[in-house]
Order: sequence, then structure tokens, then C-alpha cells
Amino acid sequence: MTEIGKAIAGLIIFLAIAGPGSVLAAGKTALVIGNGAYQAMPSLRNPANDANLISNKLSALGFDVVRIIDGSRQDFWDGLKLFGRKSQGADVALVFYAGHGVQVNGRNWLLPVDAEIEASTDLPAQALKANDLLEIMEASGAKLKLVFLDACRNNPLPRSLSRGADNGLARLEANAAGMMIAFATSPGDVALDGSGNNSPFTGALARLIDTPDLEVRHLMGKVRESVYVSTGERQLPWLNEALIGEFYFGGKSSNGTAPVVQSSTPGATEDVGPAKATAPLTVGRAEPRHLPAPPYHRDLCRSVRDLGGTVEFCASSILDPQFGNRYGPGNLFDQNPSTAWVEGVQGNGSGQKILISFDRPRRVAGFQITNGYAKNRDIYRKNARVKTAMVTLSDGSIQDVSLPDDMSANRFTFGAPQETTWLEFEIGSVFAGSRYADTAVSELVPIFAD
Repeated sequence: MTEIGKAIAGLIIFLAIAGPGSVLAAGKTALVIGNGAYQAMPSLRNPANDANLISNKLSALGFDVVRIIDGSRQDFWDGLKLFGRKSQGADVALVFYAGHGVQVNGRNWLLPVDAEIEASTDLPAQALKANDLLEIMEASGAKLKLVFLDACRNNPLPRSLSRGADNGLARLEANAAGMMIAFATSPGDVALDGSGNNSPFTGALARLIDTPDLEVRHLMGKVRESVYVSTGERQLPWLNEALIGEFYFGGKSSNGTAPVVQSSTPGATEDVGPAKATAPLTVGRAEPRHLPAPPYHRDLCRSVRDLGGTVEFCASSILDPQFGNRYGPGNLFDQNPSTAWVEGVQGNGSGQKILISFDRPRRVAGFQITNGYAKNRDIYRKNARVKTAMVTLSDGSIQDVSLPDDMSANRFTFGAPQETTWLEFEIGSVFAGSRYADTAVSELVPIFAD
């Protein structure tokens, strides 16, 4: 057995024999790892962003987070040891991993940034076996054990391992009561790193995780739908769970009380020591709330004052001026389809966003959009157009929309007017341009109901 294997085995034994009161356990603990700066294999752009985003979300939700960014083998061991001890007897223990992950001969391995894999025999000494994570969580005695693996982005191993290595990750079984395992994509498939700042899976999870009254299984259903639509049906997240009771990251407000993690024995409660009573895991919210608007660079924003108040339009990126034309967010509300906002990143613009924020809470019935660069039909076809998009409101609610491929103005409604302080429009899939990859939107304005 390798030194890492011996250390992990020792930690599992320690957690298994230690009583729930032997260490000071937090109510909710998390280990969050984002590995992208690999030294001996292809680097990944987004895992560090993904880990920081999820860490911040979990910290705001009351989790005691152990965060590892671009972790080495030693960092993995140190983080696992700290997380395992913090999680002993916890209400919720959560692991999130973004980075390279591979399956070889049916076993899943998570790769530190200093891993050097030339043969399958290198894996036990160079990488972390995913099943070890599950064993540590089970040995901790945490009531609820949640695992999120955004780790199937491609296979970085050398060709010499191609016979034993398959695409994506192998299926993992949630074989302990109270466990849930979520993959960014189906077992055996490859997930996308994303063209924006976050992967499609992590971006959807972060947007939805703190939604009130959204039970964790329903949360993952919405994440699955969001990722499937935003990737043009190329990526379908997968879930395996053996949960007992219900859990709400964002709290449960329907009956004015917050949920607890239920014991596997009906009516029983667990004595978790003086540092942690059997209290609710989350704080219920009876009153409406508005999330802070996502941050955008001020140079990428423009305001208008003739829509019943001040409305600000911001973009995540802007194409540089060309041929005397400018492509900023001011073109979205100028009532001129011959001008357009055009995103400015490499690729087709999937993941790029437009934020429309208001100076006060507004009742919004929907929005009107003129898709593409609608200056004329030739320009329209040459540039990419939005095919699917995700619309997020300040209460955390999300609606996926599919747009027709035409130059006319189209209206989309929410069913009933929604009070919101901002609206964010994120490009999912696109209709490809015949000449340019850039995606354009000529007009995008909210439909007010107040």
C-alpha cells in the first residue's frame, strides 16, 4: 500500500472508532477542491473559478468550508484529514470536486495538479481514489453526505493507458443511508469546461443552490434541466441517492420552519454532544428576498431613464469596435435593430450574459428580444444567434427559453408578473453563423407590469 493509501486508511479507521463527541464537529462541513493548473497534463481554465464560487455560496449558507485550489498530493491529504475530522458526527458533510478525473478499469481517480501518470500502476501513489472519499464520509458518521463531481471534462492520460481508461467517470453507488452523488454528466460521458467563467454544471448549481423551498433532489432536477438545455442537449447530469428525509440548502419557508435531517429510525434523534444540538440545519425565510445583483465591470454597463425609472444594462463581454460599429449593451435598448450587442469572447458565446438591473423592485411580466444582428438578412445569417438561454431573477428563480431563428421581435412571459430587482440573460446554445462565431442580440428589454 502506498503512503497516501496508508494515510487514508488510517484516517478512515480513526473516524470509524472515534465517538461522535471526540472531536468538535460543525453542523455543516464541506471540502471544496478546484484543480486546473496541472503540471504534467492539460490545464483546465475553470475549476479554480468553480471551486471559489461554490465555496463562497456554501460559506454564505453556513458551511464550514475546507477549500483547496490547485492542490498537490500533500494538499489533498491535508484537506481530507481536516475535512474528515471536522465532519465527524456532522449534520451535513459535502464534497465538491472540479478538475481532472479519470476511470481506469472501472475505478475513478481524482488527480492532484502534481500527478505524473505514465502507467496505471502510478495511480494509487499519484491520485485519490473516489471511493476513498465516500468511505471517509461514511466513517465520519455525518447524517447527510453529499458529493458533487464536476470531474469528467476530458481524459488527460497518455495513450499508453488508453486500453484501460474510458471516457468520463464510472458509476458510483450511493450505498450508505443519507448519501447523494451527483455527476456533472452521465457515467462514461465527458462534461464541458464551459466557455465562460464557470462550467455549465457548476454555474447552474451555484445559481440554484440557495433557492428557498427547493429540496435537494428537486434542486438537482433543475440543475440537470438547466445543463441539458444550456449545452444544446450534449450534457446530462446524473444523480444517485439514498437520502433519508429532506434537505433544503436555501431553507424551507412554506410552513415557517426549517427542515432537519431525519434519523433512519423514525422519531429518533442523535446526541451529537454539547457543541451541536439537534437544531434545524437552515433558517426558514417567510418574507420575500432579493439576491444581490451579480457583479459586472462598470465599463461594460449602460443606463437608461425612460422605462419608468433607471434601468442598467450590463454585459459580461463586448466585441471590440469594427468598421466604425460599436457593440456595447446600449444597443440593446436603442429601439434600433440595425445595432446589436455582440459578445467578445473566443468561441460561440455560450455562457455569456446580459444583466438588466432596476433602481427599485419592479414587477416584470417577461421580456422582448430581437435575436441576432438584425441589420439585414445577410448580416443576420453571418453572425451567430441565440438558440437557448437561461433567465434568472433576483429571487433565484430560473426559466429556460428557446428562441426561434428569425429577425422579428419575440415576447416571452413568465406566466405571472414577478417582482424582481434584476434579470440576467445567459446564452446557452446558439444557431451558428455562416461566417462569424460571435453571437449577437439586437434588442432585449423587460416587459413591465407595474
